Amino acid sequence: MTDNKSLPALIDAMEPEFKRALGASVPSERFTRIARSAVAGNPELAQLDRSSLFKSIMQAAQDGLVLDGKEAAIIPFKGKAQYLPMVAGLTKKMRQASSFANLSHGIIYENEVKSGAFEYVKGDEESLIHKPDLFGDRGNPIGAYAIVTTKDGQKFRAVLTKADIEKRKNAGRAGGNGPWGSWTEEMWIKTAIKAVYKIAPNSGDEAGVLDQVFGRDEETVIDEPAAPAAPAEKTRAAAAVKASAPPPEPEIEDAEIVPDEPGGDFEPPM
Repeated sequence: MTDNKSLPALIDAMEPEFKRALGASVPSERFTRIARSAVAGNPELAQLDRSSLFKSIMQAAQDGLVLDGKEAAIIPFKGKAQYLPMVAGLTKKMRQASSFANLSHGIIYENEVKSGAFEYVKGDEESLIHKPDLFGDRGNPIGAYAIVTTKDGQKFRAVLTKADIEKRKNAGRAGGNGPWGSWTEEMWIKTAIKAVYKIAPNSGDEAGVLDQVFGRDEETVIDEPAAPAAPAEKTRAAAAVKASAPPPEPEIEDAEIVPDEPGGDFEPPM
């Protein structure tokens, strides 16, 4: 395997590919600097499968989100790197690429409901009021919500109970592991944001940018051995990391193959 100390240099050398994937969304120099710092600041990432690490960085570039732990992050999961768009990143993209003027969200706590600090009313005059108890005993989290306000003043709300969220969590192969285990509140809020995105009109995203971001976030967490690398003619990225990647596991018939994304045809220097 390539010396881990060479990783920052490899990331720097990939800046032209990042620039092509980013377009005008983020300066490539800034994206590359933050990606390099994210890897250098977390020694565990340097030990992960090299192919999945480069793929995760490129996915962040394709979404136009920097890997600063706020907009997006890379987390380790069973020896592989997993790209994770964060709440702030989803909010940023929704404001950039849609007719949405504002997005608000929060966790619903048991004692706030009992005290009337949280109230959700449906019907002809739908409303949601949340007065967070920042310093008292809020009790256990029992739900999450997200509210989208469009530029013409319409509001769309998604309120999910703990059972709703658990159902979505358990639908994935990772279950309570991966990001659900280490970023619990973040995942609860993201689940509410994805729910409101599905019901709010999105006429401002003609290019389908948000569909790409949300679709990538819906991808299941890596939870089984990777299939053998694709032939070189199908992806130069696989060929480029072949020398530093561990030997492939035997092919699994039902393994999911993630197709190349636009801008994902990168070739990390060796």
